[in-house]
Amino acid sequence: MQVAINARFLLPNRLEGIGRYTYEIVQRMALNHPEVTFHLLFDRPFSNEFLIAPNMISHSLGPGARHPWLWYYHYEVRVKRWLKQHQVDLYWGPDAFLAESPSKTKSVVTIHDLAWEHHPEWNAARVSRFYSKWVPKYCNRADHIISISDFTRHDLVSRYGLPSNKITTIMHGYDEKKSIDKLVEWQRIPLFDPYFLVLGSINPRKNSYNLLKAFIEYKDEGKITSDLVFAGELGKGWSRKERSFITACFRRSDVHYLGRVSESEKEALLFNANALVYPSLLEGFGLVLLEAAQFNCPVLTSESSVCQEVLTGYTNQGGVIYIDPYSSESIGQGLTEVESIQKGPSLERNRTWDEVARELWEVLIGKINE
Repeated sequence: MQVAINARFLLPNRLEGIGRYTYEIVQRMALNHPEVTFHLLFDRPFSNEFLIAPNMISHSLGPGARHPWLWYYHYEVRVKRWLKQHQVDLYWGPDAFLAESPSKTKSVVTIHDLAWEHHPEWNAARVSRFYSKWVPKYCNRADHIISISDFTRHDLVSRYGLPSNKITTIMHGYDEKKSIDKLVEWQRIPLFDPYFLVLGSINPRKNSYNLLKAFIEYKDEGKITSDLVFAGELGKGWSRKERSFITACFRRSDVHYLGRVSESEKEALLFNANALVYPSLLEGFGLVLLEAAQFNCPVLTSESSVCQEVLTGYTNQGGVIYIDPYSSESIGQGLTEVESIQKGPSLERNRTWDEVARELWEVLIGKINE
């Protein structure tokens, strides 16, 4: 059996979001099914670190797709041509992209969220236009669709008119918790005690601007004592005014910008944080919420349906403060409340990436056998 997989987001030392999702599932499927050949379709020279099993073969279908025009060329020309030449049994797009495949090749696409439909201003205009035009086409050409939450599934049905029986929700898993003793040894970065922790890319979707405004107001008024630590890269999508404000905040003595951190550093930060602060405006899932729960780290997060879906489905919701992400006052008040919480949520559902990989494989093999 031959399976082709989009691997454009498998980037060395930069596994976030879709890249992490792809990596966790593909490596498990390859190890669990040695009888199957998995073809990883890259858009640039690949790293051998992702080829962990002899049944994994990589293909570089350049040039690198870093622009909507090149996205079109990569999928609608290069990948489409490759699929026609190789006639694989199944083609999976874990990245919401799906090239046209031959009629004998079954195809499945994973959709993480429809952020460009809700907030097109978060991306360059040409990027949002591309997604709005092509993602519905990818969904219609797919034999089946995977959503990572019921929130995204309902969004696909209501916005794109897709039949609900064409979509299966398979929620994320999480890595096993590391031992606390080992975590203490991993504290290789300066720790700021006490501190609120913000994990992930600093972009409009994560609501960093409103968070900083609320934090500064409440900190300067003496309503909170914790510092604010950002562990993630400063992303795109900000106006000049917003970006200037954010970079100015990073020069404050109580706001710390660490940039990208390693997995072990992230775990040490979560283990020692007063709270994870996650006032996101829109998410397809919110894996960081589960990472915080692994260490009983108190959580401040949005009252959005997906954040509540994740925390309700996986944890006891203890030590969680929900806020209105559009209100600086609500965020500020939430900071004062979460700062006094001693213990955060505990995981009550044992769901690893092994389970996710098994569920997704059942969907894929089901399509092949139809």
